[in-house]
Amino acid sequence: MKNLSHDERKLLIIQGLDILAASLAGIFVTVFFFAHGDLKITTLYNIAAFVSMTFFYGLSGWTLRYVSSGVLMKLSLVSGSLFYLLLFFLKDQSIAYVIPLGILSGFSGGNFWASYNLNQYILAHAARRISYFGWAGAIFSLASAVGPGLGGLIITLVGKTSLGVMNGYLVLFFLVALINIVTVFIIGKLPSHGTLHFSYRHIWEHQRTKSWKLVLGQQGMLGLYDIAIGTVTSVLFFVILKNEADLGLILTMASAFSMVASLYAIPLLKNYPSAFWVGVIGSTVSIIVFALFQSPIGVWLFIATSGFTAPILSNKLSTVYFHALDEAEGNWQEKYHLLLERDIVLGISRTLSFVGLFMLLQFGPEIQLAKAWLLLLPIMPLAIGYLIQITHAPEKT
Repeated sequence: MKNLSHDERKLLIIQGLDILAASLAGIFVTVFFFAHGDLKITTLYNIAAFVSMTFFYGLSGWTLRYVSSGVLMKLSLVSGSLFYLLLFFLKDQSIAYVIPLGILSGFSGGNFWASYNLNQYILAHAARRISYFGWAGAIFSLASAVGPGLGGLIITLVGKTSLGVMNGYLVLFFLVALINIVTVFIIGKLPSHGTLHFSYRHIWEHQRTKSWKLVLGQQGMLGLYDIAIGTVTSVLFFVILKNEADLGLILTMASAFSMVASLYAIPLLKNYPSAFWVGVIGSTVSIIVFALFQSPIGVWLFIATSGFTAPILSNKLSTVYFHALDEAEGNWQEKYHLLLERDIVLGISRTLSFVGLFMLLQFGPEIQLAKAWLLLLPIMPLAIGYLIQITHAPEKT
């Protein structure tokens, strides 16, 4: 990490703190809604969240004219704290408010990533992108590794007292709300930057290059499975493992594997640009294996295979995306419509993935249908790999 700039390292710290807070309780929000409702309730919450996130990310082209990216990021963290506090006070009645809760969650996420991604593009130097995204993946995985295990432990330990399992969840949600508030003060002041030269007309009027169209295709394919599969597999993990502590442990191990992979992806992709196919094949195989083997062994095979390979694909996706941004004419102040366009495509495809899942769950036993749904997904990473292969993005090290 020594070769990264001060601003790049600060961005990684911000991301680490945000992911730590989210990973502590994020998966347990899914399990909480599932335990007090069903998988349809969990899916409905995600539909509301991603519709909201896409809307507020899209609105950021207007918002960032009047609010600095640092203030917008802090506002998103405060609203994230409010989300967890509402879960704390509503308790099991939260399932009656999944749509407004999803909207609030989306407001927080959309504004955070709009401001974070803008700063990331400005501050992450083109010549260090493989290193930057390698470290970003490692920190993401480290924070994600600490969170689920600790979160599951908190729920289990509180659940063994007279307070019960319900209050274990509530203690965790309250703790995450506090972490978000503390993070607002830890972030301090982000480096200042100029005003965006942006109009929504740019999205409709700009001429898309071949490489940019391929990037949008890659991101659309990614959104059709990346978040939804995490939600479904987490519910299935919980059904198989039967308790929060074991669920937290397995997700911690998955993130630990990903952290290792994110670090060795740096030299691997520098020396062998086509090594992203390892991530493509690993992601594909892991989905098929887990869909066919619904058991603790299947769980371990899934997290090991995907954990040690998927980050290589993630690193390549990010570098190809940023290289395509670099190729576009103009300076960063004139390119915000490209960042917006990419995340709108990603948000819409993620929403569609949950809408499709929600519709499928109406036709029979939820868990059986969720298992069958997994068998539809292996085509997605293969399609992404093909689109990367034909992009021919320039490699920078």
